[in-house]
Amino acid sequence: MKALLKKILVLTLSCMLILSCVAGCSSRGKKVMELEGEDITVNMLMLLMSRMKGNLASGYAFGTKALNDSFWDTVMDASTGKTYNEYYTDMVVDNAKTYLAALYLFDELDLKLPDETVDEIDDEIQRLIDTDGEGSKTYLNTVLSEFGANIKILREAYIMEAKIAYLNDHLFGADGSLISAENYEEYYQNNYVKFRHIFFFTTEAVYETDENGDTIYYSDITAKKIAYDDDREGVKKKTDADGNVVKDSKGDIVWVYTDEGGKERVSYDEKGTAEQPSQRNPILDEKGNVLTRELSKDELIKLSDKVQIIMETEAREGEYALFDKLVEEYGEDEGMTNYPNGYYLTKNSDYDSPEVVKALFEMEEGEIRRVESEYGIHIVMKYELDKGGYADEKNETFFMSSDGSYSFLSSLKNELLDEYLAKYKEDIVIDEELLKSVSMKTVGANYNY
Repeated sequence: MKALLKKILVLTLSCMLILSCVAGCSSRGKKVMELEGEDITVNMLMLLMSRMKGNLASGYAFGTKALNDSFWDTVMDASTGKTYNEYYTDMVVDNAKTYLAALYLFDELDLKLPDETVDEIDDEIQRLIDTDGEGSKTYLNTVLSEFGANIKILREAYIMEAKIAYLNDHLFGADGSLISAENYEEYYQNNYVKFRHIFFFTTEAVYETDENGDTIYYSDITAKKIAYDDDREGVKKKTDADGNVVKDSKGDIVWVYTDEGGKERVSYDEKGTAEQPSQRNPILDEKGNVLTRELSKDELIKLSDKVQIIMETEAREGEYALFDKLVEEYGEDEGMTNYPNGYYLTKNSDYDSPEVVKALFEMEEGEIRRVESEYGIHIVMKYELDKGGYADEKNETFFMSSDGSYSFLSSLKNELLDEYLAKYKEDIVIDEELLKSVSMKTVGANYNY
């Protein structure tokens, strides 16, 4: 009964869209752009837009605010006056032109998808019918109608993507072997920046402390094994009133020192070793999130002054070796992996502090700049790009995807393909009136198809 009600609800909500759609669910829809016998229909364009909207409405981009009409009506770029709707609609339309040109070239080169690729696509479509469609093609069509699509159009989209990937590999080699070394280096030099930074948080996680209020450092946080520093100047073994050496609950000797005020404090090893770095135990709130605190006004002033002193008296523009030493002294991203060879980013890299990325693409090589972000204060130096840095295994974090694929190569191939197809895109004929009927604002957010 619940499944039936769900189907009725989806069908009801979809009805208006199906009726107003440029073409019914049994057809491909009207052609919005054509090139020598190949075409992209308005329904296919809606599907492409819905995918973009789903990405933008995710937690990795704008979140749920991208589901509101007011967001799409907001001016994104004051210099052009374009709204988010206009900007991303234009982006998807341009992508669609690239896809259409690729389809045309695929046929011109007399290429053919392997049968196993087509079989895999058909298997995926059947899986969607069985799961999302609950065994019903009609029901899956009503689900897809929110995105201007139906099963036929979705299969066509999968076929189109497979053809483009096949064409890409045909032109440049699956492993990039048909791309010249000059192309590799040129793409790298034109799209990447390299930098290191000294970083200071303006918010702090709250960590477990001892009775003196000092943060406790552990060599093994799970076993609660404390990391002691017995090399600190003036350090000694803690003794009780009878002169006996004091040991902690794990049987380890407690090492202490006397501060300037005459107070005895535990001597913690704050760094540890490369094999076993010291750890702190963060305090969690009732929801399991790490407690944080904002630095006080006085602490922020003190930190700001410290940053200014480093920039004015210690760091020098163009002196990379010196800056390397300062990074080692003051720290980079606390609690994260340190990259002694530097960070490599593009304008579109998923980096937590976009203010840093923006500054880097404004800076000259060797320049040092203070950048403030949501997380703290960065002293950023832009480094010279080392030749072939994209192929150095020490830098693979920045050039490989999380699934282990070579994302640098994928991006390079896509750019080369786009350049290769530019001449074909000029001959595309567009139905401008039909194009006006769809936009990012009007399509649904597609997270799954």
